[in-house]
Amino acid sequence: MTTRREFIQTLGATGAALAGLSACGGGGKGSGGGGTSGQPPAPIPAAPILVVVNIDGGYDWLNVMPPNTGANLGVYQAKRATLGITDPALLTDLGSGAALNKDLTGLDQLHTLGRVAWIPGIGMPNPNLSHFTSIDLWGQGATVPAGTGWLGRFADAAFNPTGDVLRGLTVTSDLPVMLKGGTRSFVSITGAGGYVFPAYLLSGSTVPDAATLEAGWGAALNASSPDAATLAAAQAGKLFFDAQNNAAFGAGGSLTARTPSVPYPGDAAYPVTRLNGAALSGSLSGQFKLIAQMIAAGLPAQVYFSRLGGWDTHSNQAVDHPNLQRTLGGSIKAFYDDLASITTPSGNAQDRVMVLAYSEFGRRVQENNGGTDHGTAGLSFCVGKAVKGGLYGAYPDLSNLDANGNMKFTTDFRSLYATVLDRWLGQATTTTDGLLGTSYPRLGFL
Repeated sequence: MTTRREFIQTLGATGAALAGLSACGGGGKGSGGGGTSGQPPAPIPAAPILVVVNIDGGYDWLNVMPPNTGANLGVYQAKRATLGITDPALLTDLGSGAALNKDLTGLDQLHTLGRVAWIPGIGMPNPNLSHFTSIDLWGQGATVPAGTGWLGRFADAAFNPTGDVLRGLTVTSDLPVMLKGGTRSFVSITGAGGYVFPAYLLSGSTVPDAATLEAGWGAALNASSPDAATLAAAQAGKLFFDAQNNAAFGAGGSLTARTPSVPYPGDAAYPVTRLNGAALSGSLSGQFKLIAQMIAAGLPAQVYFSRLGGWDTHSNQAVDHPNLQRTLGGSIKAFYDDLASITTPSGNAQDRVMVLAYSEFGRRVQENNGGTDHGTAGLSFCVGKAVKGGLYGAYPDLSNLDANGNMKFTTDFRSLYATVLDRWLGQATTTTDGLLGTSYPRLGFL
């Protein structure tokens, strides 16, 4: 079984050379951030794709990006006496007093390439320590929450009301509020097969058949019925039927089979393991493989949503957290590498995709008996060739915590949304401000 250390040693000449470079020159308290010694960002693609990763459960990012110099280091060492990550051999220096835990497998390499924008201390005014409330607040992303999500409202504004069924997809089995709009919502697709709608058409023997059904929906739409519900039902049915007829689904409603070009966490050939030598979870890998398959098949999705749970590390963090980080970082790195092998009509997939990772909150600075409790300010990051790598926003001051011992946020999470809506999803500034309820400062990584 290959160990983490052995894997690092086999990264090859290019990776080793890159790993030796100084990483981040930007960031710092009050800084606009940015700036790595890596490659310059690629232009924003003409047909960008956003892949959102929900780090579900509350991300103890202080052990992912711990302070390694300056005043914060002493506070961190005192409050993380048993769980703190302070051994320089386990860290990659990011500059500005912060370092990256190498257990976030592969992200050190992407950072050195200049492909990662880190936003430490991201959060909100009046934070809430409840998972459910914080998930809703992050999902809604509005000054006045009204039950819709920021990506759902984007769908309301940008999607064709009589089409674009497959433009927003989640590969999870639920539909979080982030993806719900007033008039449009994302569609959940969790596997490569069985896209026939309605599903009973898969049997091949149940009537009415597909042609009759499509004709019926069309007739209902053209009948000028005074019943709004009838028309709405006919419209919805026809939209889904049109979507299933997308050529990407092929015969029988299944996506074209695809073999990933690189091993992912959970695969037998993946070289990094859990602390006990067992294979890493393939949960996020499976979702990324499906997204890559959808992109390769030509599905017209612009936004995908995915999730990795298990981060609520109140206990056993010394074991669970490294395993989770290896799964998260390794899956993102494998996905990034795998995309390079996919050619689409709008360009290479690696050029078109940006990954955005976030969690509902960070965790308390002071460790408890074997874990960490719910906190406030968190860490988000974006990965992609068009990203200007580095640190954005200020690292929280660990000696200036709130009354509950939690970090004070330094970047409003809606600044991240505003940046992505404007500069990645192509919304006009006024449209973005309308979707979020007001104007938030944009970040400089795009």
